Amino acid sequence: MEEKQIEILKIATEEFATNGFYQTKTDIIAEKANVSKGLVFHYFKTKKNLYSETIREAIVQLEKAMNEGEYPTNSLIDLFDYSLKKKFELAKSHQFEMQLILDVYSHLEQLPEEMNQEIDDYLERVNKASYEMVATIVRRLPLKNGIFEEDVVKLVLMIFNQVELDAKKTMEHEKVTNLRFFDQVMFDARKQLSILETGFLRENRNFSR
Repeated sequence: MEEKQIEILKIATEEFATNGFYQTKTDIIAEKANVSKGLVFHYFKTKKNLYSETIREAIVQLEKAMNEGEYPTNSLIDLFDYSLKKKFELAKSHQFEMQLILDVYSHLEQLPEEMNQEIDDYLERVNKASYEMVATIVRRLPLKNGIFEEDVVKLVLMIFNQVELDAKKTMEHEKVTNLRFFDQVMFDARKQLSILETGFLRENRNFSR
């Protein structure tokens, strides 16, 4: 890919992520990329094609960033700590790529069918990777008879997702300036994982009957 194409995609990512498909102007993309509008259409033919290529490039960049480094396999809490910080680092380093994918996911009906499938495939890869990271640790745990790996992994991921969602809501109202913010987040995660590991009913009691 030529240098000018890369710059056009970079600017297009920012514009589509900020303004959406319909409000984004190719004139503005060309101006900010310091190229002619004709060159934009020479490379990408149509605005819709440019949008599709921008989404594809965002997926490539996010997957590349997520795959950097080795995730911990010693404990669930260490894994959660790693994955949470990784996601928030990505939110800073790849702000527009993440914003674009989230916007696209909420408007899948507006995408061409082939792009719909590409987004679904990407999300499927993300979900499978998350499952396998947790499952790697769960497989080494002494699960009770009748308790299955798949169910435990799903519960752990539900806790991870909820704690992460709570953290995001907090960040919407508070400016986070350093990683000390994560201390409380990790405390909540440890507490909830502990409840999952030990159960919440008193010994020899079963209130579900």
